[in-house]
Amino acid sequence: MTREKRENVVRFCIGLVVTLLYLIPLYWMVTTSVKPVDQIFQKPPMLFPSSFQIDSYKQIFGLPTDRGEIYINALVYLKNSLIIASITTFLTLAMAVPAAYALSRFNFAGRTAFVLFLLVAQMLPSVLMVIPLFVIFKQWGISSIPYANVILADTALALPFAIIVLRTSFLQIPCEIEEAAWIDGGSRSQVLFYIIMPLVRSGMVAVGVFSFLIAWGEFVFALSFLQKVEMQPISIGTFQFIGMYKSNFDSMMAFSTIVAIPAVIAFLFLQKQFISGMTAGSVK
Repeated sequence: MTREKRENVVRFCIGLVVTLLYLIPLYWMVTTSVKPVDQIFQKPPMLFPSSFQIDSYKQIFGLPTDRGEIYINALVYLKNSLIIASITTFLTLAMAVPAAYALSRFNFAGRTAFVLFLLVAQMLPSVLMVIPLFVIFKQWGISSIPYANVILADTALALPFAIIVLRTSFLQIPCEIEEAAWIDGGSRSQVLFYIIMPLVRSGMVAVGVFSFLIAWGEFVFALSFLQKVEMQPISIGTFQFIGMYKSNFDSMMAFSTIVAIPAVIAFLFLQKQFISGMTAGSVK
């Protein structure tokens, strides 16, 4: 075996191990959701359920079961999450595109400091932002507007990363393309929306997917700002199955499986655009 083939085998083995490390928890989550209750904590653990049950999925969607417990229908949480994540994605793109374009095209005082600020801001955990944002939203009087505080908080969390990624994508577009469009009579805004943005589609897809998943799975802001149960997203709904004396782990895993579906779908159908958008400018 040649050296090159040995290196390929080693890379394949490493990639296989890393893939299994990611897939095993997902597999365990899905199988636990369909296991009978008496098999969930069986020792030694059962890798393959001897029988399957779907009462856990019936329970999370409010369908009648033999268990008797009644929980809020998962569709309520799904609706809330879709509203929050969709509007967050739109706001993030609407603000990140002009900001990233300005940072990539205009020379102004403090540009380097602003980019450094964005790099630092994206490293701040959401738990540090809860109290300042709560005070700001209280002063602005938007706490009474449905979903508004969570949407703005999630947008603030996703925006620094989105600007950095899109700025890198804009830097890949030659300025000569814009200059040619200006000669033909196009304004700067027309050039941005009709010429430049289609060329950075992969970067916008990456930012959109990232922003959507951030808002879809965010927990701290939703728990802090949304007091009404009927307005809480799906990330909070998982904890309705945890009680003081009893927890329904199979229903919790079924609910978690529903939560993971958008992330899996986004990766399967948008992985090429996401990877190209994330790696844009890496070899500049």
